[in-house]
Amino acid sequence: MRTKELQNGFKLPAIGIGTYGLGGNREPDYAHDKENISAIKKAIKVGFRHIDTAERYGRGHSEELLGKAIKEFDRTKLIITTKVHGKNLKYEDVINSAKNSLKRLKIGYIDLYLIHHYNPEIPLKETMASMDFLIEQGLVKNIGVSNFNIEQIKEAQKYTKNKIVANEINYSPWSERVRFSTIEYCQNNDILIIAHKPFGRGKINTEKIKILAKLSKKYGKTEAQITLNWLISKKNIVTIFKSVNHLRENYEATDFQLTNKDCEKIDENLNELIKVR
Repeated sequence: MRTKELQNGFKLPAIGIGTYGLGGNREPDYAHDKENISAIKKAIKVGFRHIDTAERYGRGHSEELLGKAIKEFDRTKLIITTKVHGKNLKYEDVINSAKNSLKRLKIGYIDLYLIHHYNPEIPLKETMASMDFLIEQGLVKNIGVSNFNIEQIKEAQKYTKNKIVANEINYSPWSERVRFSTIEYCQNNDILIIAHKPFGRGKINTEKIKILAKLSKKYGKTEAQITLNWLISKKNIVTIFKSVNHLRENYEATDFQLTNKDCEKIDENLNELIKVR
């Protein structure tokens, strides 16, 4: 698996696993625990090392399932990302959220801790002070943000002693509101973009894109592999997908390289999509 590395040495695998929906969405769902734990284990055995979750997913149940799934694996070889809910961004709330996530995950530290959403009602200065504290205490190794625009990222950078290493955003050939300026800012300022929903949350199966089908035939790869390869071909961009199927197929999306010209053809589709919508 390829990795993307920042100047400070922080790196992420080009493709990782997301867990939204495993264990519930807004509320916990215990009906499929066994299958969900098995799916995470299978992903790790295939070779995936970066696993993304959040306290918001299933009100923490996603973290609990992940904790159960990873206990038989070498912790040092895994990169666990989780996120603090946008409503829990006051100083003490962030610290408590991190500690509760650690308990649910049953791990001693979080590799990457993200602010899930910007909250204009809570001063970001207060939030970043708590993030710095978590790093000082060794509870968190690296910090980042999610769904932040340029102004919000700059504000976060202003108030922390530590590096913002990542910004997780919705980015795919089906994205309707992608902010290229935010992506460019991250690329130019040594910040990784973690692109989630790379398949448009199922749109790859329902809203077919002609260029993906054409490139799939040209390279002898699936449309999903073409999509993932397009994302990770870009500077400072990695991606995560949530799927209990096609794990090996998606893992092998790093085994080839789209040409710059073919990547541009997918970019053109995205530009047209944004214009239309």
